[in-house]
Amino acid sequence: MKWQPIPTIKSEQIDDLFKSLYGVDRKTSIVNRTCVSCEAEVSEEGFRDEVSLREFHISGLCQVCQDKVFGYDDCMEK
Repeated sequence: MKWQPIPTIKSEQIDDLFKSLYGVDRKTSIVNRTCVSCEAEVSEEGFRDEVSLREFHISGLCQVCQDKVFGYDDCMEK
């Protein structure tokens, strides 16, 4: 079965914020399996763990962009 991501429900203001930050619609990007930030194609296997996959459904960020936003590299250096 092909993975079909479903965007989480957000207020209109949050979706407008994402659109103003990234220039693309968060929900459309998630459904199309592309990152809202870098526009890379996203696959289910491209996420480190279940938490990161869930985060994609929330924010639309791919694993690389999540790592940049949430400072994954910084956590690994400590």
